[in-house]
Amino acid sequence: MGLCKTRLLRRMFSYARRPKPSLAFPARVWYDSRVTQKEVDTMNEKKIHILSLLAALTSAVIFGMSFMFSKLALEVAQPTVLLAFRFAVAVAAMTLVIAVNALVGKLRGRKLFAFSLRGKPVYKLILLGIVQPVAYFIFENYGILYTSSAVAGTIIAVVPVCCILMDVLVLHEKVTRRQVLCAVGAVGGVALISAGGAVMISALGLLFLLLTMLSDTVYYGISHSAAKVFTPFEMTYVMFLVGMAAFIPAALFQTGGLHSELITVPAQSGQFWLAVVYLGVLSSGVAYGLLNFANSHLTVSESSLFSNVTTVVSVLAGVILLKEPFSLWQILGVAVILVCVFIANVSASSEK
Repeated sequence: MGLCKTRLLRRMFSYARRPKPSLAFPARVWYDSRVTQKEVDTMNEKKIHILSLLAALTSAVIFGMSFMFSKLALEVAQPTVLLAFRFAVAVAAMTLVIAVNALVGKLRGRKLFAFSLRGKPVYKLILLGIVQPVAYFIFENYGILYTSSAVAGTIIAVVPVCCILMDVLVLHEKVTRRQVLCAVGAVGGVALISAGGAVMISALGLLFLLLTMLSDTVYYGISHSAAKVFTPFEMTYVMFLVGMAAFIPAALFQTGGLHSELITVPAQSGQFWLAVVYLGVLSSGVAYGLLNFANSHLTVSESSLFSNVTTVVSVLAGVILLKEPFSLWQILGVAVILVCVFIANVSASSEK
């Protein structure tokens, strides 16, 4: 009997000396001595990968709806005015988050998240901000102005194919015949959309959307490199500072000043402010933060693949909610583009 009690006490003390399981080392894994730290790290990497995919998916859905809100805002405001309001709201919201983070750090002795640009190559983020949002949104807003949100979202679907080509050119990876055919096929899909939408598409609008696509492709490449040094929040905040610094002077110059009707009339519109809040807070702060997080853990081809979700959402929002026309030729163009980008991305994944 005494021997049993001694063994029981030894087990109890042995259990008490065990360290408490942490999130990085789950309890159910700790008790299994056969599981190594390497396997635990692999599990954590898989969790981060899943979170990155969910972040990319969520941002794609938000971006898909942004085409519709941009179209609504452009009914009462010039593109530069919309962009000035959008990024002013985005920077204001993110600055408030930074202030709250600093206050929490003083009260609790620990901030909610890290934010510091000291000693980092900020010029990379300035370049990133020039490409997107400055160049990207100028081209996108004028593209939507001269076309439709459905067509705009569809043409942006070619971005994944362009990202694959950029990976090949930068990383010198092998180009397969399937990838080349898909790239050509996606361009053919854009041609079908242009041929089938004579009422909603102009050559100028199509040119702006193609430049939008090019800017988005370059953005994925630069952000993937910058994510090695900066946090997603730091990248997003500096991007929008650059956007605000560019678009507010541009809007004032184009409209002639704050008292211009081109500014005062939209500022009195509830429809305009609804679009600005969505575009500034959700589509800018939240969606770009999620996308930058995804870009820091996914490859360029993986993260760009989710722009196809943006296409689907933008088409559905434009056709169903805004009652935009969508002809048979445009439907065929959508199908060709989606099939091509899907095959191209599957091909790229299978080669790894």
